[in-house]
Formats: sequence, C-alpha cells, structure tokens
Amino acid sequence: MLKEYVNSIKQEEIDFPKRFASYEEKEYGILFYMKDNKDSYDGNHACIYPEKIVDLGAVLDDITAFYKRLGIRASIYHPFEKNYFQDNLEILKEHGYCYTAEEDHRVMLLTAENQLEAPKRLTIQVADGWDERVATDILIPSGEPWEVDVTRKRAGQEGAFLFIGCLDGKAVVYTDIHQSEHGNTRFDYIVTAKDERGKGYASELLSFVVEYCKEHKLPVCWQWAGPSEHICYRAGFREAFTMEAGFATGPEVA
Repeated sequence: MLKEYVNSIKQEEIDFPKRFASYEEKEYGILFYMKDNKDSYDGNHACIYPEKIVDLGAVLDDITAFYKRLGIRASIYHPFEKNYFQDNLEILKEHGYCYTAEEDHRVMLLTAENQLEAPKRLTIQVADGWDERVATDILIPSGEPWEVDVTRKRAGQEGAFLFIGCLDGKAVVYTDIHQSEHGNTRFDYIVTAKDERGKGYASELLSFVVEYCKEHKLPVCWQWAGPSEHICYRAGFREAFTMEAGFATGPEVA
C-alpha cells in the first residue's frame, strides 16, 4: 500500500502547479510559467522525465530557449530519480546550468490520532473559493504579496478547500488542501499573519483541518516535513518516505 501512496503523491507533486500556473507539456516533461508572477518559484519551473530523455543537452537547450522567450530564468526541479543531476553534472554545466543540491524532501502521512489540544479561539471558515481577506489581512501585511495570485488560483480549482481562521472577522491564519485526482490529499503550508505568530493559531487550525479530513473521509493526507513538523506529529502525521530534491538553474536572462 505504501508504494501505491508513493507513486500517487509523486504524480500529484509533479502536476500540482497546474492548479495555478500556465504550462506547456513536452515529451520530456512539463514547463510551468506565470507571465504575471515571474518571482514565483512554484509557478516558474520545469519538471523532466529522465526515462523519456535520450539527449539531455538538447532538452536543456530547449528549456532555456522556452523560458528566455518569456523573460524568465530557467529552473528545473530535480526529477524523482536518485542522483540524476549529480550523475549528469558535466552536461548541466556545458549547457549553462548550475545545480543546487538540497536534502531529500521528507513526506509525512496522516496515519495516527490527532493529539493537538489547542484552545478554540478562532472562527474557522471552509471555502471552496478565494477569500480576499487572505491577501489583505495576512499575505500583504506580512510582506508576501507574490503568494497572493498563487493562492487565489489554487483556491479556485476543483478539489481545493481553503481554511481561514478569523478573530472578530479578521483573518489571522489560513491554509489550503487539495483532494487530488491521483487519490491523495495534499496539505499546503499554514500561514499566520506576521503580528499574530507564536500564539498557537496554526495548531488550532491544523487540528480543525485534520478532523475535517477524517470526518469527510478524504483520501490519504500528506504534507512535507519542515520547521513545524513537531506540531504536525502531534496532529497525527508520521514520516513515511522521502523524495529527491534540489534544482538546476539556467543562464541569466538579459
């Protein structure tokens, strides 16, 4: 069963940007782009399929040319093949790419009981579309305006749920999840308004979302392990497997 989860989650992670970015599918992979939000890493990168690539150099040149036309510096996320970029380092360099290694992404599945004991202070709303308070109350005041368009588009997609925690009508924390066509439920990061951090609102929201998923029998829930994984552990998430990480950045765009 775990192998089935691994494959479905990897496919969801590849396809995830389709929810908010434009894209062009090639035989060798997918090229994501956002002409109006060129600073978004999630919205401007390529995913490649090593098993479909015969000439990596030609593929790199094609990716470079594609993003150059858009005025975007090419970036390729590490494919889900062990050491692929490291094994092809010379080819990357020959075609103007710089490889940045990262530790493997650790994936946590919701498999245990929720043991978060957070006080219930928030009014939590569940939306199947965008709520402007996420921008005006949280992202813009916190200095993250580039996330507004990405989150807005993500929240408007089929299978998406936006959870907003409010105090006296003002949004102070939010997150969103996506019930994937690949048979899993992807949790995104919980974002708290800058002035409200450290008060436990993220824990309260996470506890609510976990119980919501169980009550509505959503398919296996997962998220990346990260700085708040101790809270996620208490909510019932357990590390299950890892996925290759890192990226290769192409030549500067003049």
